[in-house]
Amino acid sequence: MNAQIREIFNSIQGEGIYVGTRQVFVRFQKCQLNCIYCDTYHKISSKTCRIYFNRDFYTLENPLDLHRVIKIIDKLWTPSTQNISLTGGEPLIHADFITELGRMEIKKPLYLETNSGYPDLANKIKDVIDIAACDIKLPEHKSTKNYNNLLKNELETLRIFYNSNVKTFAKIIILSETNKESIIPAIEGIANISKLIPLVLQPVSIVNGRIKNKPTAKQIMELMDFASEYIEEVRVIPQTHKQLNML
Repeated sequence: MNAQIREIFNSIQGEGIYVGTRQVFVRFQKCQLNCIYCDTYHKISSKTCRIYFNRDFYTLENPLDLHRVIKIIDKLWTPSTQNISLTGGEPLIHADFITELGRMEIKKPLYLETNSGYPDLANKIKDVIDIAACDIKLPEHKSTKNYNNLLKNELETLRIFYNSNVKTFAKIIILSETNKESIIPAIEGIANISKLIPLVLQPVSIVNGRIKNKPTAKQIMELMDFASEYIEEVRVIPQTHKQLNML
């Protein structure tokens, strides 16, 4: 079993409710979406995978064999490391690889970072995932031409993980264009699954020329109050790893 992987490294989780925890990140290639704020060159396939050790790196040819990936994870693991972060790109595209990884008895919790667009694949790996960070997109993200279908799939993925007793939270990227009207379908959809699912509102980071402005503090506070009318636990957490100049 092998997979196309862009990079593997040990760093601090910079997003979501597990922010600040140490993880080994396995960044898969390929993604079906084209979000306006994306900071990952997922559309360009790489023939090599970078393995980082304290900012130095070496490269391996893709695809990488599962057993080799496990050996790399073991080498990168430290006493403070808590999880293997499966990120991308979109890791659900590599569901077979993840399933086998979870069956290898590596005794390291699997933390999935997903755009939530493939509920059928989420169902396939739900039994090996310990934590699921589920992105929910908004129309202004311009992720796809068929937003309603994407939202339906994302909410179903969220439901699958939550109902499978996976530690699950939802995350929504807030743009300067985001308002109550654009966010309400996502908020109601999450609340209809469970008001107890934690929600992270993440102000967008300006990482490319497609994003010109950040949401204002007033806007963020208003959206937080609005979301809290539906969901019990709402937090605002920016991308902290970029503030620390970490991978």
